[in-house]
Amino acid sequence: MLAEFNSRYGASMSAIVSRSGVPIAWVTPQGTPVENLAALSATLLGASEVIYSGVSKPPPNRVVVESGDGVLVVAGLGQKAFVVAMFQSSGPENFEGIEKISAAIMDVLKGPG
Repeated sequence: MLAEFNSRYGASMSAIVSRSGVPIAWVTPQGTPVENLAALSATLLGASEVIYSGVSKPPPNRVVVESGDGVLVVAGLGQKAFVVAMFQSSGPENFEGIEKISAAIMDVLKGPG
């Protein structure tokens, strides 16, 4: 699923990670320190949730970090996991792709009917 997602939406890497920062599944370029990607992504999502815990609004379901080298998107998959992906540029297709892969992963996590 992740390889197809990367190909279809132009992600250079993607992973499913536990909320504690443990990589579950990933498709990344060879040599990518997936443990670092997972831990740092978990920190970003967790920090955003802590920041919002004192506000009357619900916490964000995704965090987006943009830089000159690309766009990192971290999106929650319920209370136990999240998906993280890196894109070369920002655009609405990134969020469409994240929504679609999130729904597909959630279907797999739910199991048979």
